[in-house]
Amino acid sequence: MAQARYLAGVVARSPHLDLAGPVPLNVVCFRYAAAGLDDAQLNAVNHEIVAHLQEEGRVMPSATTLHGRYAVRGAITNHRRRADFDLLVSEVQRIGAELA
Repeated sequence: MAQARYLAGVVARSPHLDLAGPVPLNVVCFRYAAAGLDDAQLNAVNHEIVAHLQEEGRVMPSATTLHGRYAVRGAITNHRRRADFDLLVSEVQRIGAELA
């Protein structure tokens, strides 16, 4: 849970990222949210972000839809280093900027 809180904090401090829900346990859901895009466009961008991440294989988040909004889902099920979470956030932002 401490790792999830860390990831949630990194997301909260990152430009163009929004937490998609509360973080009471080990799952952090968030999304790329560039200004000027509507929900449908953001859903499409976030879907593509997850696909790119999974294809590249450097980080392997899953995805979910919360209240109609497609989000990156980081489920922390084993020990990770903070650098792993930092990489996830930076890659989401990098790919999101390229797509948006």
